[in-house]
Amino acid sequence: LTATCASIACGFVAVAGKHIVPMDGDLKGLGFFVGTIAFPLLIFRTIATADLGGLDYGVLAACNLAKFVVGTLTWVATYFAYQPRRSTGQRILTASVFSFFTFASNDFAIGFPVIDALYGELDPTMVVYLAGNALLNAVLFQPVVMVLFEV
Repeated sequence: LTATCASIACGFVAVAGKHIVPMDGDLKGLGFFVGTIAFPLLIFRTIATADLGGLDYGVLAACNLAKFVVGTLTWVATYFAYQPRRSTGQRILTASVFSFFTFASNDFAIGFPVIDALYGELDPTMVVYLAGNALLNAVLFQPVVMVLFEV
C-alpha cells in the first residue's frame, strides 16, 4: 500500500512540476503498457493459478448481491427523483449512468494493492475473489446496464 501511495505521489509531483505533461502525450506509452500488456497479464495469471475449488461461493454471492441492491436502488432513486420532468428516455439513460457508477468498480487496480497490504503471503487465495467479482460484474451487471443505455 505504501508503494502504491508513493507511486501516486511521484506521479503528482512529476505532473505538478511540469516534468510530465499528459496533454502533450507524454503518457501514451505507459497507458499502452498498462492497459494492453500489464493488466491482462495480471488477470490471466490470477485466473490461471487460481484454486477455484477453495472459493467460498457464498462470499461471491454476497458481494454481488450487495452490488445488485445498491445499483438497483441507485437506478430507482435516480429515475424517480433526479429531474422527473424530463422525458422517459432521458430519465432511463441518466438512471443507467448513475447505477453504472455503482457497478463499475476498479477491482483489480484498487483491489490488488489493498489485498496485498492486508493479507500478503498469509492468504494468497484472496486475490481470486477479485477475479470472481470482476467476472460476475462483466457477465451479469454490465450487459444489463448496456441494454439500458440503448433504451
